Amino acid sequence: MNKVLGKLRPSQLIHYHAPGSIVDLIEDSVMITAADSWKIPYVNRIHEERVEGLFGLSHLKLLNDQEDKIQITATPFPKWRICPSCGMMDPYARNTCYYCEESEKKKVKLYPARFITVCKNGHISDFPWIDWVHEGKTCSTGKPVLKYSSKGNAGSLSDIVVRCVKCNKRRSLAQIMKKEEMKKILPNCTGERPWLGDAEDCDENMQTSIRNASNIYSPHVTSVLSIPLTDGDEDILSVKVESLRDGIRNLINSISDNEILKKAICGMLSISNTEYERAMQLYHREGQTFTYDSIRKQEWGTFLQKNVDDRRGTGFYSKETTVPKELKPYFQSIIRVDKLREIRVLQGFSRLTYPDPFLEEKEKILPIMKHKQEWLPAISVFGEGIFFEFSRSKLLEWENKLLVKEEASKILEKYNYQRRQFGYNPRNLLPRHILIHSFSHMMIKEFASHSGYATTSLRERLYCSNDMMGVLIYTASSDSEGSLGGLIELTSPEKLVSIFIRALEKMEYCSSDPHCADGDFKLETSVNGAACHACSYVSETSCEWNNQLLDRRMLTEILGYEDLAFFHF
Repeated sequence: MNKVLGKLRPSQLIHYHAPGSIVDLIEDSVMITAADSWKIPYVNRIHEERVEGLFGLSHLKLLNDQEDKIQITATPFPKWRICPSCGMMDPYARNTCYYCEESEKKKVKLYPARFITVCKNGHISDFPWIDWVHEGKTCSTGKPVLKYSSKGNAGSLSDIVVRCVKCNKRRSLAQIMKKEEMKKILPNCTGERPWLGDAEDCDENMQTSIRNASNIYSPHVTSVLSIPLTDGDEDILSVKVESLRDGIRNLINSISDNEILKKAICGMLSISNTEYERAMQLYHREGQTFTYDSIRKQEWGTFLQKNVDDRRGTGFYSKETTVPKELKPYFQSIIRVDKLREIRVLQGFSRLTYPDPFLEEKEKILPIMKHKQEWLPAISVFGEGIFFEFSRSKLLEWENKLLVKEEASKILEKYNYQRRQFGYNPRNLLPRHILIHSFSHMMIKEFASHSGYATTSLRERLYCSNDMMGVLIYTASSDSEGSLGGLIELTSPEKLVSIFIRALEKMEYCSSDPHCADGDFKLETSVNGAACHACSYVSETSCEWNNQLLDRRMLTEILGYEDLAFFHF
């Protein structure tokens, strides 16, 4: 019989409580099972062309609509449980202690075992407690029963002992995290995939992990903005076609005469007959392929339109604001985005490794479906934002400085080395990636002090390449209103200048200086220059690049690195 264990928010189902993740509920510890076993109403189907093209889908299923009718399935994990009263261990995922109930006639709630085993291919299983205690051998009685106890007050692993009450074999947990010890009792991976309910062959070695370790589950979430698309250039016709796509589709389905159809479409788009063929090419977008870079370029092209009102279509509404004279040397334009809609799609997840922020390595992603499907789960959020377009001439002048090239190359080389370590292809990155990313974090921290939003509610969307140089800082929530207006109000010149200068001043100093300011790559373990938790990092939900590729020396004049700064006030 199915049992309702609790409720999860739609945003949780897309991020850290998605299929394959371990969730601690009030009544139980469970693993969320495959998304194609969920019950999602048919009306929750939506379409997002770019995501569907990127992953070969026919539609998406929205999780933050008809929420009360969505049913999520889960399976108990880990199955091994421990009694806090008598210490007896139970391998059957019971909720209460069988031994306490039999001997003392009382119900004692069990708690899940602390350790599990995982492999780099994503397989996960209960820790082999019986094999651990008996060191890979069979219990002499043939019916092992285990008891968990502590012999000291320090709480260290060496103080914890697991004993078989049948044969009296015992073993402490002192070496439980050592890989060589695991190989002795579990030489091969079990291949188990509890979220899919199956197992497969695997030649990797399993390793011990804490049940709630942060690297056990890393979701791969793709995010796109629902905005009028362009091909990356200032193409008004492309904007018209995208904003009236549904109307064009209705005309094509209802009019069979080609000449009448042509006249109707030209009238709808307010174009001449000579532009009709190109309009239809844009509508069909023949041969178009979607990648991380192409999606960002399309969004960039829409922002370059500056004043876009598509509230009847995608809901997007942006207006160009005045660039304050103090900021004109550094920014080509500043745009307030009063309304935007973001679609976040769960593509899959990984274990023991972190997702590629540039969405290149799709084959390394673990599945969230039992069988191949033509859809993925998604949520739709609404909000507001501020878009900064950097001055091309100023940025190129800064990038050509020898010191900038030298310091940036240290960070970029280390980042690509790390990508190779994870099995990802190197990226051709530029100093502007570090500058724009550092600028984004600087402004997120300062905007949070003035907008009424917490830093965890603000997000960045980076546009960095040979052709793109800007960032969108925005907020989004599942509420249909989605905006308090506190962020876009900061675009007024008198507010923005003071906020910007104050943000720069805060980047001049860090409580970890002088170590942080030195950016010593011989000692630094992160893929950054002068950046740390005290000055530059933001929450995981706010940062697109996992708090990497940051260096506050590229923002403002720090002692010893004055020539490295982009901004001078």
